Amino acid sequence: MGSLPGLTDVAEIERAIQLAIAPAFLLTGIFSLVTILANRLARMIDRERAVRTGLAQPLPGEQRTIVRRARQAHRAIGACVLAAILLCLLIVMAFAGILLQLDVAWVLAALLVAAMLALMVALLLLLAEIGLAFRHLPLPPDE
Repeated sequence: MGSLPGLTDVAEIERAIQLAIAPAFLLTGIFSLVTILANRLARMIDRERAVRTGLAQPLPGEQRTIVRRARQAHRAIGACVLAAILLCLLIVMAFAGILLQLDVAWVLAALLVAAMLALMVALLLLLAEIGLAFRHLPLPPDE
């Protein structure tokens, strides 16, 4: 009975699954961040529609601020999706490397670094969006 080329035993598959667990947990965190960003973006859209249709009074410069915030949130979502795609590719490459007995260590490291950089960009964009929202609040001066 033949086997797949490069497939030595079940232990190799188990090792691949173990290697894929950490990126899978990272994907869960990224999808949670995407949910947060999408909810923030939806609230901005709702507010902009309420102001545009006259259902709510705008604060001075609010529509311009909403547009800037929405762009930041959109870019952050894009960076999260890029990070998720890179992590998915990392998982696929880990399995392919083990099954085909290829040396993919540098590729895996590069994919992980790229995914973390994309995630860092997403977090910085979220921070920038929160900063825009905070600066626009009509808060009384500190006492």
